[in-house]
Amino acid sequence: MDESTQDQAAEGTPLRGYGFCSWHDRFADNVRLIELSEAGSGGKVHYACPQCIHIFKLTTAD
Repeated sequence: MDESTQDQAAEGTPLRGYGFCSWHDRFADNVRLIELSEAGSGGKVHYACPQCIHIFKLTTAD
């Protein structure tokens, strides 16, 4: 029998979860990967919460 788990997302739904928001320097729900130019990112991966995405008009990578 095929059983689903909570870790599986509905088809077509990008995975999002609890993580560190690089903009307000705290952990938050539903963080998303942010697209930055290479010069501005310093080679690091940055994530932001929905509120910071809205406030700072950030562009998500997904």
